[in-house]
Amino acid sequence: MLKTYTIPITNHQIKDLFNLWIDNGFESERNIDINKNLLLGLENNVNSIKLYVFESNSFIQSSAIILSNNQNPSISALGEVCTSIKSRGNGYASKLCKKIVEDYFSIDKNEVIFLGTVNPVAKKIYESLGWESISNSDVMFNSKSQKSFESFLSEYYASTLEKKISNGNSNFRLSIIPFVLSLRSTHQIDLNSNINLINISSGCLSLYNKFDFIDEKKGKWFCIANNENNIFSVASFLKDESNNFRLDGLFNTLWHKESLKLMKYIIGQLKNETPKSIYVEIYEKDEYKFKLFVELGFIVKESYKKEIEGKELVFNKLNL
Repeated sequence: MLKTYTIPITNHQIKDLFNLWIDNGFESERNIDINKNLLLGLENNVNSIKLYVFESNSFIQSSAIILSNNQNPSISALGEVCTSIKSRGNGYASKLCKKIVEDYFSIDKNEVIFLGTVNPVAKKIYESLGWESISNSDVMFNSKSQKSFESFLSEYYASTLEKKISNGNSNFRLSIIPFVLSLRSTHQIDLNSNINLINISSGCLSLYNKFDFIDEKKGKWFCIANNENNIFSVASFLKDESNNFRLDGLFNTLWHKESLKLMKYIIGQLKNETPKSIYVEIYEKDEYKFKLFVELGFIVKESYKKEIEGKELVFNKLNL
């Protein structure tokens, strides 16, 4: 039977979901984008999460989750689509995703859904339900008005609302997705968040977790965004035991002024920490980031190779 649940759900249900996910494709808990705290309702005041399942005698046969932001519900993301091996062949995942699309698009303000997948069979199913593949990525896009992803981006970033600097937080869990996708194929590598835009990525709901992990590593990340949570620049710092601070971020050439403003703010914050050094490591082909930090007063100190996802790449270290 197809059932829907609005988060929070019970600890018993969470245990059953994680058993389904880990036993049928996700391999380990760290590969799951929706953590247990989210399922317990930790972000209910910020993000709305709905769980769709096929369930029989309290056994979860198939699942899918959709997440949207309370402040700006126009974009959402689909995740944790999974069917038990012994329940496959019944079209459960397809039916869940179809139901999610129908329910989400039935509300006026809701506009687009993102999802990430590297499974070619799953991609065909999603295409039949209205999703299109976003070029140079393994992320898919579904628009209620059937607009292309590029058209959506153009409208999404046409906002004239005031832009402000904010500490990174769960309000940006969804808006980080279109921002990162706007930068695909730009040769950017953010070492602090471990986002590599050289390679094609299936990152969708997992993107926020990469920035959230910066907080766990005793760093901080920041956004410059408008009141609808549209992100125009994101940057962060990590501190080592000797009080050296590494800066990094993701920057769009269209919003150079915003990127400068954000970095100047962060540097101002760090100077109050009496740092031993403030530096950045920039991939040699990332010409824009290099020019940005030179404009901020950084000077090249050395070049060296770093292994990134199995490849040796040349980085320039610049110090302030």
